[in-house]
Amino acid sequence: MRNVLLIAFMLFILSTLSAQFTFSGVFTPADTEYEYAHQLSWEALQQQHEALDAKGFRLTDIETAKAGAHRYYWAIWKKDEVHSILKRIESWDSLVIVKREMAADSFVMDEIEAYTYGDKEYYLAVWTPGYREHKIRKLTSWEGVENDYENLSRRDLQLVDIESFDGKDGITQYLALYQWEGPEFKTFYYRSHDYDDFITDKGYRQKSGYHLFDYERFKKRDMSFYVGLYKAEENSRRLEDHYNWEDFSKLMAEQKEQNNVVLTDIDVYVEEKER
Repeated sequence: MRNVLLIAFMLFILSTLSAQFTFSGVFTPADTEYEYAHQLSWEALQQQHEALDAKGFRLTDIETAKAGAHRYYWAIWKKDEVHSILKRIESWDSLVIVKREMAADSFVMDEIEAYTYGDKEYYLAVWTPGYREHKIRKLTSWEGVENDYENLSRRDLQLVDIESFDGKDGITQYLALYQWEGPEFKTFYYRSHDYDDFITDKGYRQKSGYHLFDYERFKKRDMSFYVGLYKAEENSRRLEDHYNWEDFSKLMAEQKEQNNVVLTDIDVYVEEKER
């Protein structure tokens, strides 16, 4: 009886914490297996990653958010028999050093996430085996992101991941990850502070055969921004936004069972309460 009560209490606590977060995600038809982590501690995430990596699942997306004094992690793995390495690194300078070491060992950075705790910055990075050129950029303005995109795309380096977080100095930081996958591979971005405008633009791109594969929502100076990355694909992708966890997890289960549609990209953020 005591164990039953303890489990019920833990589930109650988890549902209460989940209510503080809002979820969005990109869904697409897929025959491949996917696995997910919901609101884990760092230690639990590491354990799950090691277990799934041993079974041939590659870590493809990682998100983090904070509620009160606790930080939590969400993740997506895809079954494709590709080994992936997850690291949490303190400071930008250390990330640059590790990135060079991993590249020398024939690993490509494939995913990036960051957050600030106290006066320290932490970077969550995922590497997969590969030899192709790639760059990670840290910028303090969106204009810098735009200039980088123009310069690097001329070298056929394409934007494959973008993140935003508040640095230890309080200034908004943008992380942009670029990869070379051949001259035919192209990605495009769109950023807007108007959600309806963002959705309208997404519709036009989809009609042209370019589908959303990475969605980010962030705030700067109390204004919300919506950023999407697009690439040419045969399968359509659908964005579902602004869900609590109960409804989001229900949507995931229904789409998988009814349409074989899976979540491939997740974004987690905290809704600010109106004063």
